[in-house]
Amino acid sequence: MTEITEAKKEFESGNLGYALKLLEKVITVNPSKEAYSLMGKILLEMGKDDEALENFKKADDKLSQAKILSNKGKYEEALLLIEDESTDEAKVLRAMILMRLERYAQVKSELDKCLIYSPLFYKIRGISEYYLGEYYEALRDLSRAIDEYPLDAELFYYRGLTKIALGMDVEGENDIDTAINLNPYYAEAYFSKGVLREKRGNLTEAESYYTKTIQINPNIVEAYVRRAKVYMKSGMEEEAFNDIKIVKDLKKPRISSAGQQ
Repeated sequence: MTEITEAKKEFESGNLGYALKLLEKVITVNPSKEAYSLMGKILLEMGKDDEALENFKKADDKLSQAKILSNKGKYEEALLLIEDESTDEAKVLRAMILMRLERYAQVKSELDKCLIYSPLFYKIRGISEYYLGEYYEALRDLSRAIDEYPLDAELFYYRGLTKIALGMDVEGENDIDTAINLNPYYAEAYFSKGVLREKRGNLTEAESYYTKTIQINPNIVEAYVRRAKVYMKSGMEEEAFNDIKIVKDLKKPRISSAGQQ
């Protein structure tokens, strides 16, 4: 058994530290793309993203590089790196990055070229269809993804929004409740619950859900806006004005510390 084969075996068994030591010896004697690629995978599982990225560069593994860059929010850089990659995995990754960039029409165009229909494929296409207003198509694709992967809170959240857009408020709220059960810290889901309660005239519960949204993620501007409106309707002008002040502050352009003198 060669050392690189042994390193693979140890990696697959979860012995990351030992696998890393074996690979370090291999690379010292005979550096290869295979060794650097495996080193990158091990470092990635150890949470050392930057070191993993450097090893994937040495391995010329563009797909793995793009995944890390995407996770870091460097979407344009990731897209540029895999623009000529033609595998289905690359197409799905490009589509996912385009979705994060809110280029939903391009997402669908990219997925039209794909021949692999995975839960991730249906999830990306379904979310994009929701934002494009193609609600029936979104409902179908998100349901397909849920059928194969029923533990994804985001899938239920977007299917809930889709059902609400189709006038199916009760069914939509049930999906949003499922999203919250799967992820109790899903701020956007609580916000959607607040909108539904406000729509029904239940201002007390609406205020409670908007407050819960803000507690989880204090940067969701629309939660302050909606809560301020609820406060105004409830005669709580001082609380409403406090929320309006927060909205104005959140919308102010931020000056990075690097730009300060």
